Amino acid sequence: MLETIINDVTRIFEGVFLDGDLIALVIAFGSVVVAAIIMRRPTQIGSMTLLGLVLFVVGGYLRGLFRGPAPEDTAATATANRAVNQIEYSWMQFMDMQAGTLLAYFIAFMVLIFVLFGLKSVLVRD
Repeated sequence: MLETIINDVTRIFEGVFLDGDLIALVIAFGSVVVAAIIMRRPTQIGSMTLLGLVLFVVGGYLRGLFRGPAPEDTAATATANRAVNQIEYSWMQFMDMQAGTLLAYFIAFMVLIFVLFGLKSVLVRD
């Protein structure tokens, strides 16, 4: 069981942070940095991890929304159709996600936020 969780977390780290997709890397790292900066106490790690994941999802949604228009879209309906289609696509991806994968995302983001919070705490003494 523990080995499966560690393998899932490792796969998520590699898929999100080491995959080579620069835009996804910027979105993920940006959401982690924002959550670590907002975090004030170590006891907030759960809520800040959730915030980081929500920011990651919103960034991924906006990335899909602002891609170039599909060839069949007209100028008047391009934005509205893309917004609805992106919401449906994102929702279906979330619904197809297994609980172990969601937990692995949570753990991966939690570790990175905690490391950045530790660095922030060491470098900036309030």
